[in-house]
Amino acid sequence: MDDAEYRKMFEYEDTHWWFRGKRAVLARFLDRLVAAPARGLDVGCGTGANLRLFDRYGIAYGVDVSALALDLSRRRGLANLARASAERLPYRDESFDVVTMLDLLYHRRVGDVAASLAEAGRVCRPGGVLIITDSAFEALRGPHDIAYHGARRFRRDELARAVRSIGFTVLKSSYMNAFLFPPALAIRLAERLWWGSGRPRSSLQPPRRVLNDLLAGIFRLEAAVLPHLNLPFGLSVLVVARKPRAA
Repeated sequence: MDDAEYRKMFEYEDTHWWFRGKRAVLARFLDRLVAAPARGLDVGCGTGANLRLFDRYGIAYGVDVSALALDLSRRRGLANLARASAERLPYRDESFDVVTMLDLLYHRRVGDVAASLAEAGRVCRPGGVLIITDSAFEALRGPHDIAYHGARRFRRDELARAVRSIGFTVLKSSYMNAFLFPPALAIRLAERLWWGSGRPRSSLQPPRRVLNDLLAGIFRLEAAVLPHLNLPFGLSVLVVARKPRAA
């Protein structure tokens, strides 16, 4: 991801509806599945706002390949940070009760998705939880993906199969952010038809406060229903899984 996008993320991550909504989803599943005190690892922690959520459950650790992202995380007063790739985590086997990979596997700096998932599984304790969110549907690829160095998008069943392949039991496999899927798809198709998708252009912009709060509220409603049902489409994929306990 370009440095300018990390700086924008740092500026907007506490208030923007997209990040607020994603944290609401994450909190729902952490509340249901993780008993405090717990050790949590956010792989691809970016500028660190999610780590402050993890602090409610115990000790939070973050790892990222970007030195700038880690510097911005430290500006939030965060510690327990390490610079490393998802394919080679600097932690011992079975070190964490919960591991998250939030919009990480999508990026081109993740060279091997299977190896990254295997590493997440390695550092997760038996009985621990793995939570993944990522970008959905290749049809939604556009200028934002170029700005964010996006290499791939996922379908729900594809990502769930990949998680099962590392020996985890999938507890939840759903799309999310369904409300905005139809307009987002229409915009992406229009971009290809009239302008093409070759020019990088981030979608991360600060909306007006009323719209920002409205979209955050819609996302929170999804967060409330996601533990109980699977959404058939959306802008993102959500997979929640548990590592089996030793026999």
